[in-house]
Amino acid sequence: MNAMELFGRTFSCSCGKTHAIEPLETLYGDDAAGRIAEIGARLMPGGRVAVIMDARTREAAGGDLCETLSAAGDAVQELIVPDREGGEWPVCDDRTQERLEQNLKDADWILTVGSGVVTDLGKWLAFDREIPFAGFATAASMNGYASANVAPTLKGVKSILRARPARVLLSSPEVLREAPYTLTTAGLGDVLAKNTSTADWRMNHLLFGDFYCETSAGLIGELEPLYLDHPEEIRDRNPEAMKALYQALLLTGVAMTMAETSSPASGGEHLISHALDMMSSLDGRPHDLHGRQVGVATVLAAELYRRVLQVESPAFHDPEGVDEGFWGAQGEAVRTQYARKLSRLQAMREKLETGGAWDALREALSPMLHPPERIHGCLQRAAAATRAEEIGCTHGRLRDALRHAHEIRSRVTVLDLARLLGLMPECAGEVLEAWA
Repeated sequence: MNAMELFGRTFSCSCGKTHAIEPLETLYGDDAAGRIAEIGARLMPGGRVAVIMDARTREAAGGDLCETLSAAGDAVQELIVPDREGGEWPVCDDRTQERLEQNLKDADWILTVGSGVVTDLGKWLAFDREIPFAGFATAASMNGYASANVAPTLKGVKSILRARPARVLLSSPEVLREAPYTLTTAGLGDVLAKNTSTADWRMNHLLFGDFYCETSAGLIGELEPLYLDHPEEIRDRNPEAMKALYQALLLTGVAMTMAETSSPASGGEHLISHALDMMSSLDGRPHDLHGRQVGVATVLAAELYRRVLQVESPAFHDPEGVDEGFWGAQGEAVRTQYARKLSRLQAMREKLETGGAWDALREALSPMLHPPERIHGCLQRAAAATRAEEIGCTHGRLRDALRHAHEIRSRVTVLDLARLLGLMPECAGEVLEAWA
């Protein structure tokens, strides 16, 4: 079965679970906006629709969608998500969500028109209101369109909340092609991360027995060569390459929903990006789009994996504490997160010191990983960000994110493994000098 045929299906998987795949339906075509009323009447309850968008996505598609729904007799409430104060884009955080919640009238369903932040906010509101939502993607910029996850900032700390996937997803090839190219490069960076994040996920399965699904892990295997091996076609906005990138982003979201965790698509590389975002909330300095930061961080994670898996006779180190001084006002919240994985880090060391366990882990993970040269080359040929300055970041700031990112989540990743082996934080400068 073609992976894109999974939407709306329920099937028994070799992992032992029965997966019910949402969204129920996806539509990618030039007529997508014009069909929103028909699709809404068929798949969504009632005629009161809250349309959540920002000023740019309203111009790109939201205005037309609102007119189409109104012409069909739906009662439409428009909610415009403001940009972050002093920033170029909106943010998904507890304060923005609270403001939207206060302004949201009674609605039967929500339509999001936008990319990552707008989709996450609409998903979050729909879950809290216990109503369904549909999404109209305005850029191939992130992997959360089809996932149940929301990635907000809560009290200054990047977090993950569980919600529900969209009931239906729509997009137009023309709208995606006309999106700012920086958004497209963010999507490329986000989807390239599935390689290192899946390796992190597999590591947690092997060491701790966490759930792992081969079907989820391999969902984008057939699509990946279309952009990884031919990134110039993304740069040139080739229709087939753009379609492959968009579909890979959707399927990566499905992978997270199947796994009931973000692990198939979010590992150590995402933590580096989240750390940069958190640092910005502390000092007010701007940060780049999440996916662009993730792309740069994926190269760093791949290099860390290479160095880690080259170690033949490891000498393991005790886990360290959190540098609360670095995190300032967020120090207590970060310490709470990190404390949740200390027992895992100790168990990880004990397991890997058992005869043969280290070699078995190396043997299992090595074939899964792309070398950093391949990921870096893909980003470079696509005219995406590859260096610190290209994501508005100094060398020292990115080094700090690399050195402290492992502290912000309870998830065990290659960042923790590199510290357990004593490679980090000492090699952080070398890794950055080589790639970023």
